[in-house]
Amino acid sequence: KPETQPFINLPPVTKYILMGMIAIHVVLYFFVSADTRAEIFLTFGFVPFMWADGNLFGFNPLSYLSPITYMGLHGNWLHLFMNGAMLMAFGAGVEQYYGARRYLLFFLLCGVLALIPELLINPDMQYPLVGASGALSGLFAAILIILQKQGRLPTGKYGIWPFAIVWIGISVFFGLFGEQIAGAPIAWLAHLGGFFAGIALLKTRYFKI
Repeated sequence: KPETQPFINLPPVTKYILMGMIAIHVVLYFFVSADTRAEIFLTFGFVPFMWADGNLFGFNPLSYLSPITYMGLHGNWLHLFMNGAMLMAFGAGVEQYYGARRYLLFFLLCGVLALIPELLINPDMQYPLVGASGALSGLFAAILIILQKQGRLPTGKYGIWPFAIVWIGISVFFGLFGEQIAGAPIAWLAHLGGFFAGIALLKTRYFKI
């Protein structure tokens, strides 16, 4: 009897992250009230004001987890779909190259470091940032370098930077017009932060490709 291949053949960590993102979204939008969902977003989404103000009293202690937990929340179905597609596109190749542990650490570090530009430039922002886009931007940087090392992207004078410029342009575009397109503000600074965090991490010994 021939072996049947799964419909979507993803490496384990990428698959579990994707399943977790979908499961969280389904629970939040089908099984809890709008008020409870808003409270969860305020608690587990990343609120720059909470961290920049320096006075953390009055916030739920669970909010200290928000630099990581914000990655598991998504504002709407389009947001989830776009991030899920990017995770499958970029994450599988990066995980296959790094292995599960390094891949997961790289993903989380890119997501956390992606928040730095938002914190520095928008310290008064009091609505929660949600989504894995910052981490995914870091994965995009990694997959560009991996493809370049494999000879599938140019290595000349400009290398991967034309692709990087396109990514930056897309991020800025969605930052300017994302609310009209997706119905919610797009944290484009986190997109850029994640990409450049990925570039920086790739220069370290542990994550060098």
